[in-house]
Amino acid sequence: CTQLKLTSQPGETEGEFRARLSQTLREKRDTEIEKLRAKYAPKVQALQDRIRRAEDKVEREKSEYGQQQLSTAISLGATLLGAFMGRKSIGVGTVTRASTAMRSAGRMGKEKGDVARAGETVGTLQQRLQELDAQLEEDAAAIAAQFDAASVSVETKQLRPRKSDISVADVALVWVPWTESANGMEERA
Repeated sequence: CTQLKLTSQPGETEGEFRARLSQTLREKRDTEIEKLRAKYAPKVQALQDRIRRAEDKVEREKSEYGQQQLSTAISLGATLLGAFMGRKSIGVGTVTRASTAMRSAGRMGKEKGDVARAGETVGTLQQRLQELDAQLEEDAAAIAAQFDAASVSVETKQLRPRKSDISVADVALVWVPWTESANGMEERA
């Protein structure tokens, strides 16, 4: 296999060699994917931190909105009760309290807008995180395709022995007795 610079071992079948190639490819693929995940990890962590801070801000804005609603309701209720139950004529104090209640209602609208904007920020950050995860998965799939065992070619080469590759370690003489039978055929004795 020229791509991985591997050769089969003596006595190893082609199936065993391909299994060893597959194992090597899986190990390389896993190593490359881990490098890719390590590359994306700081970006993912930064986005997750920003999302957490944005969600905290949404909760804080909702709390402020709730407090502003309560404050406005109390101010408006006190103004109306003071106008109806108080003096017979509506005076400057009643008008001042009513304008204060209206300003409080205006602040309540601002707080509601702050909650909506904070929610949009969370949505935008979550969308970015999803896009980053999709990009990571796309890159991981490309790496997996690059290290696919089916795409690796294996060349078969016949290696013929050379005289220089042959070495004689032991020489032995073996004798097997034969006899000639009556019909003229040679038989093992």
